[in-house]
Amino acid sequence: GRPDIAYVIERLVDQAAYELKIDRAELRRRNFIPLDAFPYKTPTLGTYEASDFNGCMTKALQAADWDGFAKRRDAARQRGKLRGIGLSTVIEGTAAGFQPKDQIAIEFDADGKLEVFTVALSQGQGHETTFSQIVADSLGIAAESVTLRESVHGKNIVGNHTGGSRSLVGAGSVCKLAAQKLIEQARPLAAEALELEPSQVEYANGVFKSRDGAKSIGILDLAKKHAVGNAQKPHPLNVIAEASIAATFPNGCHIAEVEIDPETGVSEIVAYTASDDCGTVINHAIVEGQVHGGVAMGYGQVFGEQTVYDRDSGQLLSGSFSDYAMPRAGWLRDINMNDHPLISKVNVLGAKGVGESGCTASLPALVTAALDAVRPLGIDHLDMPLTASRVWQTIQQARNSK
Repeated sequence: GRPDIAYVIERLVDQAAYELKIDRAELRRRNFIPLDAFPYKTPTLGTYEASDFNGCMTKALQAADWDGFAKRRDAARQRGKLRGIGLSTVIEGTAAGFQPKDQIAIEFDADGKLEVFTVALSQGQGHETTFSQIVADSLGIAAESVTLRESVHGKNIVGNHTGGSRSLVGAGSVCKLAAQKLIEQARPLAAEALELEPSQVEYANGVFKSRDGAKSIGILDLAKKHAVGNAQKPHPLNVIAEASIAATFPNGCHIAEVEIDPETGVSEIVAYTASDDCGTVINHAIVEGQVHGGVAMGYGQVFGEQTVYDRDSGQLLSGSFSDYAMPRAGWLRDINMNDHPLISKVNVLGAKGVGESGCTASLPALVTAALDAVRPLGIDHLDMPLTASRVWQTIQQARNSK
């Protein structure tokens, strides 16, 4: 429900700015929760962690050249196009789960190879990259040395589903805790191998060393050493870690520019800027992919997707992709993405959810951009989906009324 609530609120704020004759960004700035008011207890959804709404929006406005839009609108008018700009500033609660805790198991197979087991199952979110990276970075080893196993039958661990932008915050945080626990569990065995007291052994970059650096053994070598002859026994370095992770509150500002051909009603996204606070970024490529995919979902909902039923019979008329518009690759140009992180205090990674930020912020940004494009014609309201036929008819009605 986050995109829908954000859509309603942002449309209301835009309409208020229009009627009050206040710049849309300025009206939002006046009403942001200030940094010194956090943690901020809300009347409905717990307590917001620190968020720099003003800084995040300012970064987006600068990246999108908000002040230079008038020139771009004039240039579009010369080409016979209607150009509009829209923005949204949103916050969402993420990372809530149904289970009271998340568990992660790190195990070594008969050859001493490291495997990570989790309940969370990826449907394309990139767990294979981020979870492995978290474990590898925490241990100081190569990511290629870590194999992720998700939702393996028979593993006695509990955890939460993948959804609600929670996997990295929940299971990902426990991946780090499990890696830290592994180091401490391995320390006595490393000390034994080095013929030292555990207190004399230091760990860094995947290697246990004596304080003088004269003796050393890698954690993976130690695992292999103890795997020999233990094919039927639990490896002595196997660990299970767990934690109960609280909700996080990612936020952001998205700015869209849309051009509409008044003769056909066809809308085109000509610029899109995103500034997001998702806390600590583990992998930029994954974050950018999540945001890009979310914005593409918003594009589909705004400009085409619609379930249509026959009014008399109730028969579904858009039951196939011949009749139901889906967003396509190429419809959305490159997104100007910007990070504005405030590190979360509720998990060891400092991360906040990001999976739904693109969808949540894009709906109001795109629709208000389209509405801004046609306002000069006397049009003050548009409803999704903004199909070419619907936009064209609205423009014709406005022209005829004049």
